[in-house]
Amino acid sequence: MSLFVVKPLPRRTVAVLSLTGITACKLVVLLLLLKAGYVQLYASGGARNRYLYAANHLLTTGTYNDLNTSSYSLVAPGYVVVLALAQWISARWYLSLVVCLQMLLDYCVALLLLFLGNRETSIEAGLLAGVLWLVFPPAVVISTWITSETLFTALLVLSIVILIRSFSQQGGVGLSFTAGLALGVTTLVRGTTQFLPIFFFAISCFQGIPKRLLKCTLFLIGMCLLILPWTLRNLYVLGEPIIVQTGFGDVLHQGSRSEYLTIPGREAAMEKFIQPTDTDRKATAEDRRLFNLGIREYRIRLQQEPLSFFPFVIHKFARLWYGMDTGIFYQQLMLGIFSLLIVPIGTYQIWLWRKDHLHLSCVFGLLFTYFIILYLISLPLFRYMVPLYPLLIFSASHQYIKLFSLLHWKTA
Repeated sequence: MSLFVVKPLPRRTVAVLSLTGITACKLVVLLLLLKAGYVQLYASGGARNRYLYAANHLLTTGTYNDLNTSSYSLVAPGYVVVLALAQWISARWYLSLVVCLQMLLDYCVALLLLFLGNRETSIEAGLLAGVLWLVFPPAVVISTWITSETLFTALLVLSIVILIRSFSQQGGVGLSFTAGLALGVTTLVRGTTQFLPIFFFAISCFQGIPKRLLKCTLFLIGMCLLILPWTLRNLYVLGEPIIVQTGFGDVLHQGSRSEYLTIPGREAAMEKFIQPTDTDRKATAEDRRLFNLGIREYRIRLQQEPLSFFPFVIHKFARLWYGMDTGIFYQQLMLGIFSLLIVPIGTYQIWLWRKDHLHLSCVFGLLFTYFIILYLISLPLFRYMVPLYPLLIFSASHQYIKLFSLLHWKTA
């Protein structure tokens, strides 16, 4: 007979330890592969020309940009600051440091999904979502790139989780403001979400969510308080009211024709994009030019082939779930398979939540609708939709647990 009674660990502790173990294994494998030379950290030409140059400029001059380097406004400052800080800590190994940090950010996302499941729906679903996110191949690959997706995803999920907790409580007013502050930091990493709080005012139309108008208002105010100083800085230094960043004209133009959706297609038509003379030094000059070109392409399509809008929009919608800049078939096929396993069943669960978790259904539904509309108008790429996948995986996990339970019951 044993003299010691071993008590089982609480479920939450086991869940956290499981996620921690998976993350530790990922970091060890990454470091071993880097040491052996089997993996090279990936920084695209765009990352080198924008993020890395801007980070180096910030370190050497102490300023983000000025009139002579206004092109750095193509990217938001948040990720640039992270790169500059990592380079300041370790100039030799800073890219490896950034990648390790990004893997830890994926771990934070997994913990947020676990927390959301524990507080809102099911801890089992939260754990399954966290595990799936940590091993989700596109997320693992992107975490090894020098790009803002991983940081943006972690901050967006943090903001949305706080907002959901606010809507689920009778009080929760302070949480709405905190969620707005978190979204402000998110927007400073990528300006994609700068109009998201306005979109969320649609929640005011739904009954059953306490103090919804006040909470949406505080959500907007919190975000504005974070990004307003950067907007004022741009107005003072660059002489232009750039809210966060420029660049929307570029992606609008790239998404205006099917031929421009991939890099080979854009390179084939590159001579039409190049500005012959550079007489305007303003940060928004090139952005306005490309925006006007994009609007012109849409206008020509509307005048000459109005019926082609329908297949074009369907094509762009499909590319949201598999599209890549390179257009490589087998890579897009794999992304499409991953999306088929997650997006339909996750969307179905969000629809079911309208009955017993209305706030979850509203927040998830409006968030996904916002991103879909934004990238249907501009450039539809899978990596732009990656920040939504933790929440889609969280939704789909509930249905997968029901399926596993059903199969277990039938085989018992």
